[in-house]
Amino acid sequence: VRDNGPSKTEETVRVPAERLDELMDRVGELVIAQSRLSQLAQSSTGNIVIRSVSEEIERLAGELRDTMMVLRMMPVGSLFNRFRRLIHDLARETGKTIELVTDGEHTEVDKTIIERLADPMVHLIRNACDHGLETAEQRLAAGKSETGTVRLSADQSGDEIIITIRDDGRGINRDAVRAKAEAQDLIAVGQVIADQDLLQMIFHPGFSTAAQVTNLSGRGVGMDVVKRTIESLRGSIHIESIDGEGSTITL
Repeated sequence: VRDNGPSKTEETVRVPAERLDELMDRVGELVIAQSRLSQLAQSSTGNIVIRSVSEEIERLAGELRDTMMVLRMMPVGSLFNRFRRLIHDLARETGKTIELVTDGEHTEVDKTIIERLADPMVHLIRNACDHGLETAEQRLAAGKSETGTVRLSADQSGDEIIITIRDDGRGINRDAVRAKAEAQDLIAVGQVIADQDLLQMIFHPGFSTAAQVTNLSGRGVGMDVVKRTIESLRGSIHIESIDGEGSTITL
């Protein structure tokens, strides 16, 4: 057996989020002060020493800012794992057999975004389980396995994080969405509308296609709040749905 010396174990320190926020504020102030110093150094003709020090401080401030941003990043798995209990409870409440599958748990997201995504994702998962997934009997009759699946995925594309909530249920009932939109005068009866525009109707305030009000749906609240929250994070929300195969919501 080859002895490569003592193995290094990763050490961690728990730091209150408030302290990270305070440190981030100080770093922001430092970057602003450094920018002012850089302007003064540029206007100080002939003083090479001041320019050299200014450039060095600019480099250090930039590195400190980048390090600080990394400190605020958390794996999205810390968010996904919160929903295992939710899926268990929803399966019991709806009488359905539901499995939660996750991908990309190690994708890192700013802690503030993770905190603000929690409530919107709870609502989207509730909708997927209540509206999207069928009962075991309905799934078997449709040639599917009796277990419905909700899949949460995260991936990074350039400077954006993409999170998807996908179910393999019945898909969005476009006729019901159109009927509700016409009833609320959101569109004219028989009006030609693009499919994506029709699906986006579910984000209109007070919009619900539920036949009856329950603890899970039909209260006419939620999806508009989901959209506003995502947009406040400078994000967008997109829906894809195929009849009989399920729906995918991409954040």
